[in-house]
Amino acid sequence: MKNFLLSLAVKLLLVVLGFFAVTFTVYFFNLDMKATALLAPWLEKWYDRLERKQYI
Repeated sequence: MKNFLLSLAVKLLLVVLGFFAVTFTVYFFNLDMKATALLAPWLEKWYDRLERKQYI
């Protein structure tokens, strides 16, 4: 039972460290905003086509 809990704790620690490494890499290289900049033209086309109800 002790070996099982130890291996579970080690696996959980590795998952947490892996998640931290991925999120830190995204933060450090500003990858979220770079992806947003790539998607912006398509999103603008999509939202420009939507009909809007404009009441004055």
